[in-house]
Amino acid sequence: MRTKIVLGLALFCAACGGSDSGSGASGSLPGVPAAPAPVPPPAPRTVTGITQAPPLATFANPWALKFLANGDALVTQRSANATISVVKPDGQIIAATGMLANDGLLDIVPSPFFSNDHTVFFSYMDRNPTAPRLGRAKDDLTLDPQRMAVARAQLTISGSAATLSNVITIWAQSDYIVAYPGSGEPGGRITFSPDTAYLFISSGDRQELDPAYLFALDNNLGKMIRIFPDGSIPVDNPFVNRAGARPEIWSLGHRNAYGLTFSSDGRLWSSEMGPKGGDEFNLIQPGLNYGWPKVSYGDNYDGSPIPKPVAGDGFEASKVVWTPVIAPAGMIFYRQGLFENWANDAILTGLQSQGLVRVAVNGTEAREVERFNLGARVRDIAEAPDGSLWIITDGATGKLIRLTPTF
Repeated sequence: MRTKIVLGLALFCAACGGSDSGSGASGSLPGVPAAPAPVPPPAPRTVTGITQAPPLATFANPWALKFLANGDALVTQRSANATISVVKPDGQIIAATGMLANDGLLDIVPSPFFSNDHTVFFSYMDRNPTAPRLGRAKDDLTLDPQRMAVARAQLTISGSAATLSNVITIWAQSDYIVAYPGSGEPGGRITFSPDTAYLFISSGDRQELDPAYLFALDNNLGKMIRIFPDGSIPVDNPFVNRAGARPEIWSLGHRNAYGLTFSSDGRLWSSEMGPKGGDEFNLIQPGLNYGWPKVSYGDNYDGSPIPKPVAGDGFEASKVVWTPVIAPAGMIFYRQGLFENWANDAILTGLQSQGLVRVAVNGTEAREVERFNLGARVRDIAEAPDGSLWIITDGATGKLIRLTPTF
């Protein structure tokens, strides 16, 4: 009996839905007003310019910028025996005590669970005068061997004090290298995978140019690295079962990646400094070789050519290339907030281009869509919890600046 009633009601409703007698929208019952049509959200407004607020703080040689959920900013500096600084929203700077000896800090990343575990991960330069002298500058006795390493620590912030404790190095480049003055091409960017299970690290080539050395898997220079946050090695890394290979290697053939982060769809992207021309924006995939220094989109600094990548050469092609260079330094994928039409785009800082470069990413493809000249070498960029953008500029008086859009 119940089945017959339901069937009859269904037929009755179907008949009502077919009426065009003006009793309401299709599907409505006689005498019952139709539900209003949904109102689409307004289209995002297009950013036409950027306004820089007065600097909130100034640092000597700042390198990285990250935000905590409460709005505090963390800033590192690339100067000897540097420490992590906490910048409060009112501009107060608190230098953390307890840092290990270093020859300059690079990147910093708070744990995804920082509010509970108070853990931060940071990369730093480690100087060792007694290490074996390797590298192109090994005969210059005024220079000491260095390597880039990554450590973790607990950062406790209380009032006007900040303290680091349980500082432990969890990974380091395999060789100390004597590099010529300048950047030394350490890499040093750190990012968590979206599932928070893995830590990825960019390890620069340290200005070494021998393909036989950099392509060899028994060292971790010029490589992307994948480890667990405690420093242990995932068993599914691409070279973990290869005899003689460093098991932490994820990809190879990289020069100096100063940008490393995940897009909203879970793909890993990097921005990499080229030589004379040929900066790169790369989709990073396990086990692939990106060609440096065997091939490059740029040339040597003396003008001599480097073979260019070609289809079928066995090297992974870049998705975007810049010649002249922009000298990409920091990079984020913008999530949401004040810059309405930038959601899910990559925003790169440029040292040489002195501003921001916006790159639209669609799946595995990417293209530059816009540049903003900020009139200064921009070292790093971060998105604050409220969706605003902040930058730090490069140099002896690097500035921490909030950016707002003009529509």
